[in-house]
Amino acid sequence: MPHPIIVIASFLTAIRSTWELSRMVREKRAAKTLKTEAKSTLVLLQQAYRKGLLLEREFDYLFERLMRAEACNDVAALQKIRADFQAILARPSRRRVERQRDMDY
Repeated sequence: MPHPIIVIASFLTAIRSTWELSRMVREKRAAKTLKTEAKSTLVLLQQAYRKGLLLEREFDYLFERLMRAEACNDVAALQKIRADFQAILARPSRRRVERQRDMDY
């Protein structure tokens, strides 16, 4: 009959290994999600800027935050950037009128 301490140690090792494996899988999944969402967010930012929905200052600010979030592998920051981007697009279209006035001169 095996010693109880050996059985408990083996059981704890199995639990720890399972936890480590699940942690690694979560990190890989988060990195993959970050990569695909960062690309799609960048495309959305560029399209909005080209259409005149974002000012250059706003685009630069969001782009810098996007690059920082991608460099730090921060999924939460990327989600905040997307939320801020949606909030900017939901604002009244006063900015578009100002941009049109600037282009008329």
